[in-house]
Amino acid sequence: MMDMFPDSYSLFVYITVFFSPFVQEDAAVLYAAGLAANGINQWLPLYLTILAGLFASDIWKYWIGWAALKHPRAKAYAEREHVADLGEKVQNNLMKTLLVGRFVPLARVPTYVACGYFEISYVKFCLGIAVSAVLYTTIIFTVVHYLGEVVGEKLKWILPLFALAVLLVMGALYFMRRRAGAAQVQKR
Repeated sequence: MMDMFPDSYSLFVYITVFFSPFVQEDAAVLYAAGLAANGINQWLPLYLTILAGLFASDIWKYWIGWAALKHPRAKAYAEREHVADLGEKVQNNLMKTLLVGRFVPLARVPTYVACGYFEISYVKFCLGIAVSAVLYTTIIFTVVHYLGEVVGEKLKWILPLFALAVLLVMGALYFMRRRAGAAQVQKR
């Protein structure tokens, strides 16, 4: 066990990998995968640490939706026919819903909150997000590893920076589009 954390630098890396999903999950997984591809630390402890961080950063989102149901207006809204139908669809297709939430950008938080709101079993929710986290993290680690082999040892360090740059550009485009949409709504 001590080989996993040989020095304080490695411990710092594992701590940042664990807590980074609380800030931005996709960038956190790319960060961990980039570290693993570059041999900064052992890949398996990084993989397990990012999985634990993803799970910890996801499980609390359920309770936001659950807490919303304690408000009378939110409870009344949940009982409307179209909302109840949507809740039933989520209940019947939970794994598909959680996979879509994991893989579709900007869908994760609303999906997890909705699971609490629709009173999905917390155990089923936790199992579903664990499975989706394993699939997502495995895919990212594999892609980054093989991209690292393709670009070669001398350029491997670019992969995490490139991935982070892509995420930042996507985020900036999203906020610009959202801001433009808000400006159009105000003009009406």
